[in-house]
Amino acid sequence: MRAAATGDARSAPILPVGDGRHAVDPDRGTERVAGVVDGLGGSASAVDGFSRVAHPVLAVDGAGDAPRRFAAADVAFVTAEPARISEYGIAFSDGESVSVRADGAVIATPLGSDGYAAAAGGPVVSPGGGLSVVPVSPFTTRPDTWVASGGVRVTVEREEEPVALVVDGDRRGTVEPHRAVGVEVATTVDLLSATAE
Repeated sequence: MRAAATGDARSAPILPVGDGRHAVDPDRGTERVAGVVDGLGGSASAVDGFSRVAHPVLAVDGAGDAPRRFAAADVAFVTAEPARISEYGIAFSDGESVSVRADGAVIATPLGSDGYAAAAGGPVVSPGGGLSVVPVSPFTTRPDTWVASGGVRVTVEREEEPVALVVDGDRRGTVEPHRAVGVEVATTVDLLSATAE
């Protein structure tokens, strides 16, 4: 994601391969990869059965002394021990804020919204639809989930166990209580999405 952070990634789109909603089936991707690679040199919006779709890249700031991190799929705040409750303050860019007691919280891009966020009960978001914000195993019978149009700030308001910061599946340190961690869209990259045939 370093190229995305410097703004020069838009000329080289990414072909996500896998079984996710926004990914290309591995068999189809293998069949078509030669055509896709051949078409990458052009500036056309479609490349041999694929269209370019702008996708957000998240930046994570304020997590202790850790450097700024970037995420293509999701950013999660999770207690170090399973089934342990902490309290999270989530502030949205429109001024709304909520407090949730949960095992964690996850903020996902459209690409990541059908992964961990969906497994935790969150909405799957279409490209351009915002960010999926989901408490993980909330301590309530009627949990809320949100689609954020802008960035969010997450604060650990009460810590019963250490809370880890996980960026695109990799643990990136521990989050300090009462210190807001900002998660915002830093830039976009182009993903190749299969067009209807």
